[in-house]
Amino acid sequence: MDNQHQKIQGYRELSQQEIDLMNRIKDHAEKTANLLKEVYTLRRQEQDANLPPLTPKQFKESVRCLSVAKTKLQTGQMWFVRAVALPDSF
Repeated sequence: MDNQHQKIQGYRELSQQEIDLMNRIKDHAEKTANLLKEVYTLRRQEQDANLPPLTPKQFKESVRCLSVAKTKLQTGQMWFVRAVALPDSF
């Protein structure tokens, strides 16, 4: 749907340069998400194979750190996009 943002309160018309920039930011976010998945997969494989052995405490801490990182990175990406989009809504 063309110009659907115009139907949503608080959004403004974006220039092509801004649209391109936001798409690059979103592409970067997907690469970051893939890295998070890669680390989680590695930890699962290590845990399943016990090579190198991680204690249950280490594994739990690694997963917790990944969860915190994911949340913080999602928040950062949201602010990154808002810096370009500049919505006038809360």
